[in-house]
Amino acid sequence: MAGSQIREIFDDVKLIIDPETFAEPHKMLQELKKMGGNVRESCFIIGPFHTIEETFMNLSKLEKKKPQSVGHKRRNHVNHISPEMKSSPSPPAEPVVVDDAVMLYIQKKHSMELDKMKQMGVDMQLQGRHLMFHARDKTLRTDQVQFVRERFITLYQKISTDLQTRTYQLNASEVQLWCKRFPELLVRPQKHGVDLTGSYLTLERFERFLHSPPKRSSPMQINHMDHACATASSPPALQNRPNDKDEICCICLEPLVKSKSQTLEKCKHSFCRDCLKRAFEIKPVCPTCGVLYGALKGTQPEGGKMQIIQDSSSLPGYEGYRTKVIHYYIPSGIQKEEHPNPGQPYDGASRTAYLPDSSEGRKVLKLLKQAFEQRLIFTIGSSSTTGRSNVVTWNDIHHKTSRFGGPTAYGYPDPDYLKRVQEELKAKGIC
Repeated sequence: MAGSQIREIFDDVKLIIDPETFAEPHKMLQELKKMGGNVRESCFIIGPFHTIEETFMNLSKLEKKKPQSVGHKRRNHVNHISPEMKSSPSPPAEPVVVDDAVMLYIQKKHSMELDKMKQMGVDMQLQGRHLMFHARDKTLRTDQVQFVRERFITLYQKISTDLQTRTYQLNASEVQLWCKRFPELLVRPQKHGVDLTGSYLTLERFERFLHSPPKRSSPMQINHMDHACATASSPPALQNRPNDKDEICCICLEPLVKSKSQTLEKCKHSFCRDCLKRAFEIKPVCPTCGVLYGALKGTQPEGGKMQIIQDSSSLPGYEGYRTKVIHYYIPSGIQKEEHPNPGQPYDGASRTAYLPDSSEGRKVLKLLKQAFEQRLIFTIGSSSTTGRSNVVTWNDIHHKTSRFGGPTAYGYPDPDYLKRVQEELKAKGIC
């Protein structure tokens, strides 16, 4: 097989052309001659996909630039689609496949984030396991709807990768009491107990409380515990105020003993030294306010590879620069304790992303390498496109997985992308 040529899968692609849309038609004809494909009646050309795609991008640069007035939709004269589709409206944003339990948790515990997205003029409707995105106003651009969709996916992935459900044999009165102390937990009554859904850290705090000595039930203790849990969900400005009274460890919900406690340097929150040590083994962030301490380690499965290849072609918006092509490979395996379903198998993934070989692009590449080493690029969860569980998915660091198409197609041109991804990396302590 060495040296044999791979047959084109799409070897007869048609590109429709309207000569009237070009400022300099002679340049358009020169470009067609370069192609060396089949030209018929000067209105369309036929050839293999890779050649047609290259010609399409080159011809797009030669089109006339016309001002776009209100109510006027610019016709797309050079396209890969048939003439019958030229006048059709922009395609709607694709639905996102969601897990029922994760979506219920987001609706109940993160309704404010959903409301903020809806304020951008986009309605989100759940139809079965598909979340649909519709513009409330017909004048809203497709890329604005796509932006809301991307924000939702980021929120969904951030929550779902750390979400667990555990069943406990508790009665209704106990559940009502503990709901106030653990507002982050979603409680769902079952026939023989209750299901509690929340982050791994919150569930661990709950179990320590559940197995702590009976003295926790005293009125003073309950008051302190309620205050500690309320603090965890308060704005940062309120969280940073010191408490002159006896403090409670927000992890184990026991009174702090000065000789056995530790106060974090940046945010000044205090915890039992042993509790904080166990919490930092999971994630080096303050359990109360989320301030980062030390290098953050993610839940990306081990054994993956990140390969960088230099490509001589340019990305739209970065003409004059070559392209860095990133190939990620994460093999399949068995989930560990840090993953949503320990002991169960997960499907691996192979992904490709693109960066310009500019100074800023090289800086982002260096940061992505660091994020990969810290296991932050991928995680295990549910796919937002297929709905399948126990698969390797992107974490909340966005990548450009297409060369072309702009932001709505995860491609270029996108002038602000490199700045945005640096902000996402900075939030994880990588800068």
